[in-house]
Amino acid sequence: MRRIYHRFPQQIDLDFELARPFRDVLSCIARLHNTHTTSKGGDGLVKERIIIQVADGRTQFLDLDDLIPLSEKTSEAADFRVDFQRTLFTPEKRLPVAENVFYLRVVDKGPVTECYVAKESPHGDMDAMDLRTFLKGACE
Repeated sequence: MRRIYHRFPQQIDLDFELARPFRDVLSCIARLHNTHTTSKGGDGLVKERIIIQVADGRTQFLDLDDLIPLSEKTSEAADFRVDFQRTLFTPEKRLPVAENVFYLRVVDKGPVTECYVAKESPHGDMDAMDLRTFLKGACE
């Protein structure tokens, strides 16, 4: 089943190929969902979390936890909403530092997977090339 979002942006920021089959890329994306890293920052601890949602019914996104296993319920193409959240933990409170939201479309092209990336808003400190680098590193 194709999982396409009907409001996927017409103007994309970047298109690239991953030298992996479609099902491998879907599995890689599913493994990234709801993961986080914590690092020491100047003012406290910084938590970076990744939330991934997949298109459902052409009009909405579902949390990946509601659609396991993803690779068995998706074919040909899939649209994702990838949300990178960064939070600063100080002794007094938690402060959201940045949120970068991307739309990602992956399309089955046989031995390779074609990817299209569009950023939801110009805010945040990441761009489409950062998402490309992140995906290539996570999937290879």
